[in-house]
Parts: sequence; C-alpha cells; structure tokens
Amino acid sequence: MNNRNECSISRKDVSTCQSFLRCHFAHLEKQMAQQRAEYEAIISSLEQQNKERDIEVKNLHSKLNQQRQWHCLMEIKICNAERACKDAERKNETLQREMEEFFCTFGKLTSEEKLPEQITQSF
Repeated sequence: MNNRNECSISRKDVSTCQSFLRCHFAHLEKQMAQQRAEYEAIISSLEQQNKERDIEVKNLHSKLNQQRQWHCLMEIKICNAERACKDAERKNETLQREMEEFFCTFGKLTSEEKLPEQITQSF
C-alpha cells in the first residue's frame, strides 16, 4: 500500500491531464494545419511568380533576338550604302575623266578646222 500512497494520483487528475494533453495536441494540430496552409499559399504564390518570370524572360529573349536581327540588317544596309557610295564616286570620277577627254577632243575639233575624215579618225 505504500506504493499507492506515494503515487497517489487520482483518476480525476489523470483524466484532467489526458484532457489537457488532447486539447493541447488538437491545438498543435490546428497550428500545424494553419502553417501548412500558409506555406502552401506562399509556395503557390512563388510558383506563380516563377511562371510569370519565365514568360517575361522568354519575351525578353524574343525581343533580344529581334534586336540582334535588326542590328545585323542595319549593318548590312550600312555596308551596302557605303559600297554604293564608293561605286557612285568611282563612276563619277570615270564620267568626269571621259567628259574631260570628250571636251578636250571636241574643243580641238571645233578650234581647228579639220576635214570630216580627220574627225572620224580621231574617234
């Protein structure tokens, strides 16, 4: 009987303790469920933001590729324009020389009285 006296916990105390533990356990489960719901909402929000960023990155890559293509096209157009300008300058120089030769020859023909056969021979 001594053992019973030393551990004299009444059934009422045990019942109260069990009730408290059940209540505390239920409270902890409720907190865990709330935390899980919060974390899942955060994860869902982060996943949505990630999807939006992926779409934004894809759009930016697309725009970058378009800019690169435009830049290449402009470089080609500039090179073509420079080449055309040089060609035009060469043609103008050639035309200028031909005109000078023509006027030099034409001037000689008009300043001197030549026979028609001399004129045709000079060409």
